[in-house]
Amino acid sequence: MSEPEAPKDVVINRKAACKVTLQSGENLFTGISTHFSNKGILVISKNPAPLHTKGTVSLRFPSLQNPVDLAGEVVWTNVHGAGDSLSPRGMGIRFTGSEKDVDDLLLDLAEEYETLGSIYACYYT
Repeated sequence: MSEPEAPKDVVINRKAACKVTLQSGENLFTGISTHFSNKGILVISKNPAPLHTKGTVSLRFPSLQNPVDLAGEVVWTNVHGAGDSLSPRGMGIRFTGSEKDVDDLLLDLAEEYETLGSIYACYYT
């Protein structure tokens, strides 16, 4: 499987992107992100999952040894857009069930990535 690519004008954060995998039954969707909170994540992907796809989201942050796994649902998707900062190609995933310690970890990581209050939050909340 090749590494997901993202347009340079969408992934604007200097930190290395989080690698994201959404497993839904036999289907696997991959992408990268620097835009997330404890509520959800904007995933830049060439082949995003269809709207309302539910599954297990696995987040691999460069600073963590193990992935963060939680349940999620695709609440926004764009496979045909320009893939720029105004119309990112990918999917917005809302987290549907996480424990307090996972919420706290994601909030801490979001502060490191400076994504709290991001304009991209509208894609996953």
